[in-house]
Order: sequence, then C-alpha cells, then structure tokens
Amino acid sequence: MATTVLGALTVAGIVACTVVLVGGFRSSETAEASLPSIVLPAGCTEPAGGFLIVMSQYGYNDSILEGAGPSKAWPVITVTQGTVVNVTVCNADNTQAHGFQIATYYDSKVVAVAPGQVLQLSFVANEAGTFRIFCDIWCGIHAFMQYGELRVLG
Repeated sequence: MATTVLGALTVAGIVACTVVLVGGFRSSETAEASLPSIVLPAGCTEPAGGFLIVMSQYGYNDSILEGAGPSKAWPVITVTQGTVVNVTVCNADNTQAHGFQIATYYDSKVVAVAPGQVLQLSFVANEAGTFRIFCDIWCGIHAFMQYGELRVLG
C-alpha cells in the first residue's frame, strides 16, 4: 500500500513539473504580449551598491523567461572577494511562498519568504568561487529557482 501511494505521488510530481516546464517555455515565446505586470511589495528596492532579487510566478528575476536551467545560471551576482554583499529579496508572487538560499553564505536554515514579504541580508564574500542561489522549499515553479549563482572573484 505504501509503495502504491509513493508511486502515485512520484507520478503526480513528475506531471506537475512537466506542466510547469511546458507552460513556462510557452509563456516565454510571447512574453511581451501576455505577461501581467508584477506589483512589487513595499520596500522592494535595490540596496545602494547591492542586488535585488524579485520572486514572482516567473521565478527569481524572471528566471523562467530567461531560460534558467542546468546550462544557464540566472540570476547571477558577481562580486570581488572581501566585498560586503547587500541583497534585498522580495516576494511579488501573491499566491505562494518561495525559498531563498545562497550556498555557503546564506544556507544555515530554510528561509521561506511569504507573499508580499521583503528580506534584506548582508554578508562578506570572503570565499572565492561560484555558489548556488536556490529555492529551498517546494513551490509551483521550484524547478526554475535552482540555478542562480553568486560568483565571488578572488
């Protein structure tokens, strides 16, 4: 019985991901004509000298429309080692929470950003390399929110 339920849930997950993938790419083909405008939450502004990440039904900074995936990182934040990095993360998706993490730098706990919420974070980029920016909670567009990068140049 448990195996049957697990199998059904796996199939349902694959179908849901396929629908999102197909729907996302179809949306990007006619993006200018069919996209609704995104309303940014209060306080959702790029910090001086920093970076703005907007979560919406199109991913991080429209990652679905940008073609984010295993062969294309999006969004990409590039800084020099030793820099103080200021990031504002805003959830403009009014239907669901999204996760936000940066491997090595902002990954000590699961962070869920609720609809309309604004998160401000700051850290020192003290380790050179490329670090993944990703969603750490399941959401309807989860597959497109796994490919951001923080590039810290030494």
